[in-house]
Amino acid sequence: MLGFSAVLSIATDVLFGLAPSLGASRADLMSTLRASGEVGQQQGIPRRILAAVNIRGLLVVAQIALSMILLIGAVLLVESIAHLRHVNVGFNPANLLVVRITLPPLRYETDQKRAAFFERLAQGIEALPGVHHAIAALYVPMMGFAGTPVQDATGPRLKLNERPIETLVTATPGYFRTIGTPLRRGRDFGAQDMPDSQRVAIIDESLARQFWPGYPNGQDPIGKLIFVGGINPKPAQIVGVVADVRQSLEGNAWPGTVYLPFTQGAPQSAIFAIRTEGDPLRFTRAVREQVRALDRDLPATNFRTMDALVEAQVGQRRLLMILLESFSGVALLLALIGIYGVISYSVTQRTREVGIRRALGARQSDILWLVVRQGCGLVLAGIAFGVGGAVALTRLVNTLLFGVSATDRATFVGVALLFLVVGLAASYIPARRAARIDPMTALRV
Repeated sequence: MLGFSAVLSIATDVLFGLAPSLGASRADLMSTLRASGEVGQQQGIPRRILAAVNIRGLLVVAQIALSMILLIGAVLLVESIAHLRHVNVGFNPANLLVVRITLPPLRYETDQKRAAFFERLAQGIEALPGVHHAIAALYVPMMGFAGTPVQDATGPRLKLNERPIETLVTATPGYFRTIGTPLRRGRDFGAQDMPDSQRVAIIDESLARQFWPGYPNGQDPIGKLIFVGGINPKPAQIVGVVADVRQSLEGNAWPGTVYLPFTQGAPQSAIFAIRTEGDPLRFTRAVREQVRALDRDLPATNFRTMDALVEAQVGQRRLLMILLESFSGVALLLALIGIYGVISYSVTQRTREVGIRRALGARQSDILWLVVRQGCGLVLAGIAFGVGGAVALTRLVNTLLFGVSATDRATFVGVALLFLVVGLAASYIPARRAARIDPMTALRV
């Protein structure tokens, strides 16, 4: 990469230095002497000066347009990350440690054995000093999710592939207390929810509104029966309603969530969520020892904090945002230098014209506006092309945006105004210098 950058820099120097050098070395002496006294059609500017200014102006317009595209993309990503950081995830990620435990199927071949192991491990971890709660679940937020067909048992029984798909989570008792999700109605899973007892389920408020549109003021879902999944034909009785939880910052793949107890269908692999006092990562060794105490052959690795998992949801956007911010900042600086350079060059070449205007009675404000207007023209042209390019290209990052449109008007207007202010500032300095030119000195140049 270093070698490529060096070669590219040298090639750029040679390419852009060679063209004007060849032009200067091949100049016709007599034509040049004759052209020095000729005056162009626009405000007395020699044609060669007009050509040079126009070429530089086109480059500045391109600079501004590209800089606008970069800056608009960066601002859109900044807005997306701000929206993501203010999303209500429905649980408390602070001081929450998570780790996945997978049981070997030959030794834990039944639901009873798996549920008993996870329950004993949760009790052992919860007994550790500094640990408030510990639970096992099929999934926890930010670590994936599964779907299952769900149907209200009171309606006509649909075929399995016709039922709506909802997010499925199986968990041990205390799941909602541990992750910090409010229980709105009913109860949590308990010791009474055994494999041979009535099948039970807890649903979130989105699923409650989906099946009973009048919730929370209409029909109470508690006690209602629903079909969950396709393996167990028995309907599950709803015993609780909890607040909505986001399985990822951008939302859930399916609108609602249904929770089942581990004792009525324990999975082979589970994620342990551990609510701790202070830094969760300092409990990794103690948790690993608890796992070995129950089964020395089970690995307990890849401990993560829930804060880190939530932060990872914005990681890709944050990296791209930093890159775009850096590139757009440099591009904005280059555009500022480009505008200043072109206007300053134009003022230098038009010194005699400015002197004549002053001698004929032009005021300083007239000269100031004459020069600033040239800079504004370049900026407005660059803004026009930049907006068009941004509308076309920002759609490429549409999948990375959250809570903001790729054509957000406020962003486009704000960036355009920024470039207009930058252009005015870059034009003002050489404009002031032009306005202060002494007519007699200018005429002698």
